[in-house]
Amino acid sequence: MPILTVQNLTKTYTVVNSDTTVLDHVSFTVEEGSFVAIIGASGSGKSTLLHLLGGVDRPSSGSVIVDGEDIFSLSEQELSRYRRQKVSVVYQFYNLLPMLNVRSNILLPLELDGRRPVERQFQSILRLLGMEEKEFYYPNQLSGGQQQRVAIARALMTEPKILLADEPTGNLDSKNSAEIISLLRESNRRLNQTILLVTHDSRIAEQADRILEISDGKIIRDTYK
Repeated sequence: MPILTVQNLTKTYTVVNSDTTVLDHVSFTVEEGSFVAIIGASGSGKSTLLHLLGGVDRPSSGSVIVDGEDIFSLSEQELSRYRRQKVSVVYQFYNLLPMLNVRSNILLPLELDGRRPVERQFQSILRLLGMEEKEFYYPNQLSGGQQQRVAIARALMTEPKILLADEPTGNLDSKNSAEIISLLRESNRRLNQTILLVTHDSRIAEQADRILEISDGKIIRDTYK
């Protein structure tokens, strides 16, 4: 059974008595352990899709089924738990708390959820991302690429069913961008992590197993590699 099933997902906004459809009956499935790139021009609907998959926005119609459960049939409390435990999001801007060191930033979501971190897992993720020597550094002591590694470690630490990455290299130079995508690819392979990556960069998308292209709110291409 797929880990993710999207069925007829539609999102329409009403502004000054005019309706704008950002997503138009989008449907697809994703198998566990897949690495999927979502591409499209600015305004095509790809980030809106990611927000719906993350449960941070609600669709006008349609469903998002994760592990056999429609997330939009959940209560607000259950949906909040879904956002904390089943899905993690990595953004273009790292969203690290400047007063917390690397260790505390990574462990914060677990602490907020009342879960005790597993030290072995924490150290393993640090090694995977090459951040062992930066454990007690603060964000202002790190480069942009290092801060994004911390953001990825924070996302992986909660052991999400699905990792959503919204333009995670958009704020980085080409060298750091390549390193971040390589690390996501490695976590996909070594941890069997399901990843959906939004990007406008076709070179980055080519490193995924599958490419979904969105235009005017519709999927116009679904390519397996």
